[in-house]
Amino acid sequence: MQSALAPRHEAGTDLVALIVVSIWGMSFAFQKVAIEQFGAPAFMCLRYLGMLALSWGVLLYRRRTSDAPRVRRGDLPALALAGVVGYTFYIPLSTFGLSYTTPFSNALLIGLAPLFAVALLRVLGIEPITGSQYAGMLVALAGVAVFVLPALRTGGPTGAGDLLSLAGAAFFAGYTVASKPLLARYPLPAMMAYTLTIGTVPVVLTLVPSLAALSHHHITMQGWTAFAWTVIVPVYVAWSLWNWTIARVGVARASVFMYLVPVAGGITSWILFGEDFGVLKVAGAALVLAGLAVARRHTRLRPASEPAQRIVARYAGR
Repeated sequence: MQSALAPRHEAGTDLVALIVVSIWGMSFAFQKVAIEQFGAPAFMCLRYLGMLALSWGVLLYRRRTSDAPRVRRGDLPALALAGVVGYTFYIPLSTFGLSYTTPFSNALLIGLAPLFAVALLRVLGIEPITGSQYAGMLVALAGVAVFVLPALRTGGPTGAGDLLSLAGAAFFAGYTVASKPLLARYPLPAMMAYTLTIGTVPVVLTLVPSLAALSHHHITMQGWTAFAWTVIVPVYVAWSLWNWTIARVGVARASVFMYLVPVAGGITSWILFGEDFGVLKVAGAALVLAGLAVARRHTRLRPASEPAQRIVARYAGR
């Protein structure tokens, strides 16, 4: 009886994983919809405030129902580093990058964050880089060149958006590495509330004047819906489902679905914006995804005591 139910169990779990990566992929296009109506500065300011309120609401609720750990004084420098790298730099770079480029380009380039993380761990002397990881990086780098160079040659804003997205991926990798030891001591809601609070302050103070120029009358229901989606759905709903998936099938099986995030982003961008996919863009994207696959195929999984599940759960972005 158990053997008969096992395929159904796996199929159901795979379906949930597919829903999660679809949510993350579609979020790039929905975020683009909101940016076009709010403007990147105002959208980002309001999104930060919404995420901040939501994260502290979730954390306070958890403290009422369970014992959520308080901040240790010795962890403040590490929390500050993670907050600044992740929320002061990564999200603004990704958001402004998306305002200039397409949702598919943004999703694909942000998806390179795991390769940047591997390189950063090697530079810091924390983990070595294997031969397959080197090969994957080279293939992905070739894909980025094929993908980005045509846009740079035209001199339009798309090339600048791609470069900002690529820089955002590097900072997201830094956030992942900086957060790794902290996630062993703090649950994800607490980590998000603490680091978001630290990283939000300089960004919000800089962007608050943009709210004065925001015309609420020109924002449609579609724009408000897209805004609400970016604050709630890809963060708390998707992450909760992703953690449920990982608990049942493990990190290795679940992470395979991450390659579908740019695919979902591309399909949604084509539906909502009519994005054009030329030969070079498709070839570059294929090389990037192939490089990620090669780099991850022989990556050694960390022991269960390390917070690999939570790190993988935050991939994508954001």
